[in-house]
Amino acid sequence: MVDLKVKASPVALIGDIVESRTHSNRQALHDRFQAAVSRANAEVPAQDPAVITVGDEFQGVYPTLGAALRASFVVRDELHPLADVRFGLGRGDVSTLDPVRGIHDGPAYWAAREAITTAEDKAQRAQTRTSRTAYASPDEPPALVAAVQAALDCLDFMVGSMSTTSREILGGLMHGLAQHDVAERVGISPSAVSQRVRRDGIGVALEAMATLGELP
Repeated sequence: MVDLKVKASPVALIGDIVESRTHSNRQALHDRFQAAVSRANAEVPAQDPAVITVGDEFQGVYPTLGAALRASFVVRDELHPLADVRFGLGRGDVSTLDPVRGIHDGPAYWAAREAITTAEDKAQRAQTRTSRTAYASPDEPPALVAAVQAALDCLDFMVGSMSTTSREILGGLMHGLAQHDVAERVGISPSAVSQRVRRDGIGVALEAMATLGELP
């Protein structure tokens, strides 16, 4: 396997709410978005914490790709089922344009912007309509970037194909709840939770998220 650089550059994360302009209650959506970003900042160490830059988009800078991905998992889970989010991640140098508002620029952000456009374009095609996350890193070996992207595409497919109940179970387990606590929160039996974990790919998704969350 191709090794990453010993001292890897930071990773910029850009998130954008899907079809936010057509949402029936944009105030409720914005409030939920703020709460989701705040939870990601509380749970995931960041080089520069995520901030909402315009109404439907947020940006953050993370020391590793894994940390940036974990932040994306939290935000997406917190917004479900109210809305979905697409993400672009890019590795490279970062420059600060506005330290007060948390606005950044540089190669990492250019790569992240390219990546989120890629995710949006893929979601327009029927065969890749579940695509929500893309990664770009011009300085890394293309084979390594492609391997990461393949894993993200598979995870997006699994998550995007789950029912609302299975997504709720995934979110609860992702945050460390026991299966019986998730069952009580969702309103089904613990055995039904166990069945869904096996049948709906929740267990596989959790393992994939854990592995991706440790990437340097």
